[in-house]
Amino acid sequence: TLALYWGAALAVKGSPRHRAWGKLFFLSLLPVGLSVGAILILRAATFDPARMVQFVYLLLCLGTVGTVGWTAIRWKGQVERFRGLHFRLLGPAMVASGALVLVAGAASGQKLAMILSSIGLGFGGAMIRCAWVREPLQPTWWLGWHLNAVLLLSSAVHGTLLAVVYRSLVDAGGFDAAQLVTQPGTLLLALALRIHIGRQRGVPLRFTALRAQRPLAA
Repeated sequence: TLALYWGAALAVKGSPRHRAWGKLFFLSLLPVGLSVGAILILRAATFDPARMVQFVYLLLCLGTVGTVGWTAIRWKGQVERFRGLHFRLLGPAMVASGALVLVAGAASGQKLAMILSSIGLGFGGAMIRCAWVREPLQPTWWLGWHLNAVLLLSSAVHGTLLAVVYRSLVDAGGFDAAQLVTQPGTLLLALALRIHIGRQRGVPLRFTALRAQRPLAA
């Protein structure tokens, strides 16, 4: 998945190579996500409900963000199809599950869970806003959502990988501690890159068009 991500990222945007590697990257997310659940089950000496809830939450995030990133390109000329029933259901599901993980993390003192809850709350909240806003969307709305998804997935891929590298090369017992640095670090980097790339390509964070961009009423 890491190789596919960079294969798409380094290719000319919109080129056949970019599209081919990008499609394979999105498709690879499903087996990666499911394999995490299998590993958790096989490695656990006893069933851990809290860990499985966190896994289901992260799988929902992975599937939702991947779906949004894929459909933003495929349906870029069909905004109502893009924010159809699936979009309107997944947004609240992300927010609700993110809130649950936040409360559970706060109650148990799990800082990583509280950090990861920001994905559901932030991305899901943006989906709800986009789903129900009635003003015309800005012209590059589809590219905005594609960037939102791809950069968030970049954080997911690299945040965990960096923690694994730290565990392998520095401290065999430091995986959880490393994630408290790598996960928020890559999330903040993704946000910074979203703002920077958005300014370069004329893709703002907002959903709605400026008044000057809106079509005149008949």
